[in-house]
Parts: sequence; C-alpha cells; structure tokens
Amino acid sequence: MKNPNPSSYKNFRKGLQQLLDEGAVQMLRAKGDEGNEDPILAAVGQLQFDVVQRRLLDEYSVESKLEPLPYTIARWVTGPGDPWTALEGCGRIFNVFEAKDRWNRPVLLFKNEWSLNQIIEDHAELELAPWAFAPIEEE
Repeated sequence: MKNPNPSSYKNFRKGLQQLLDEGAVQMLRAKGDEGNEDPILAAVGQLQFDVVQRRLLDEYSVESKLEPLPYTIARWVTGPGDPWTALEGCGRIFNVFEAKDRWNRPVLLFKNEWSLNQIIEDHAELELAPWAFAPIEEE
C-alpha cells in the first residue's frame, strides 16, 4: 500500500498503525527493509483491503493506493530452533519472497500451492505455519 500524497504521510502512518492494532490487516516488510519502504499488507480477502482504504480516507483524510502483489499464500517460519537461523540454513530459496512481520518474524510468500509444496519437499526440516499469534507482551 502506498501513500500517494507525501504531505499526508503522518496521518497515513497513524491511520495504518491504528488499523494494524485493530487487526484489520497484517503488515509485512521485505526481509531487508528497515521501515523505509512501502509496507506490504496481508489480508484474507479483497474486502479487508477495501475497508482499510475506506477507513484511511474517512477517518484520517488520507488517500492510499493499493498495488496488488502476485503472492497468495503466506507461511511463517517457526523453526527448527531460531526461525531466522533455520531459514538461513536453507540457503538460496527460489520462487519465494522473504518478508518479516511487524514482530520481525520471518514470513515466506508464495505465488501458488506448487511453490509452497516445492519448499516443503526441498526443505523438509523447515517448520512452517499458516498463521502466527502476536507475541505475548509481558507486563
């Protein structure tokens, strides 16, 4: 998702953060992105994206531009052991976009079931989950 109007950057970020906190969508970033690139939003369906765009406009007075990506499947790397170490142990992975969620956990994005099944077959040791809970915050 992009903010087409740089002058409304602050409201765009504030609105997007509020919607993320509410769980309207999930935000991912490219593996090497330290927060400077456009966020990748993940949702179950198109309606969630439409709701986010409408609420950004209605509640925060900011326009947004949705640029769909070709990925349809997400899997969180959960192990074995440290997820990033497990992922690095696989070496170069093809037909996969490596991302991270807002808690810096590795997420693999696949274009289709075939690509997912290829990773499962080639890297059987890699533990993948179709979803991940937010970390428990200690008080």
